[in-house]
Amino acid sequence: MFSEMIDELKQGVLPDSALLRGRCRAALAKKLAIVSQPPTYWIVDSKRNPDTEHLLWAVLLLQDPDFLDIVIGIILMEQAESGGLSAEAFMEQSVARLLALAPYKSFADQLKHQLAI
Repeated sequence: MFSEMIDELKQGVLPDSALLRGRCRAALAKKLAIVSQPPTYWIVDSKRNPDTEHLLWAVLLLQDPDFLDIVIGIILMEQAESGGLSAEAFMEQSVARLLALAPYKSFADQLKHQLAI
């Protein structure tokens, strides 16, 4: 769902906000439909169940606090179910992987500024 965003970031280009917002809304609707079901029904297909880390990246790039609250709730649900990381640890690792996509330092710095970190 976010492959275009990831490809652009790897090329050192920030994704178009309007397009990213539309994709983010669609991804959130799909993700919420999945996590509202019992965990045994959570499917792995990324077209129907968008990757939470990619969803987080999109929300952070959009700087949307309402979307971020929703994604944090999703992270909490998924991590609690899997016995995984805390939301803070998940987000720290996710941001590190996002910054690692930057093809050069100045773009990584631009991303940090965009993410307000």
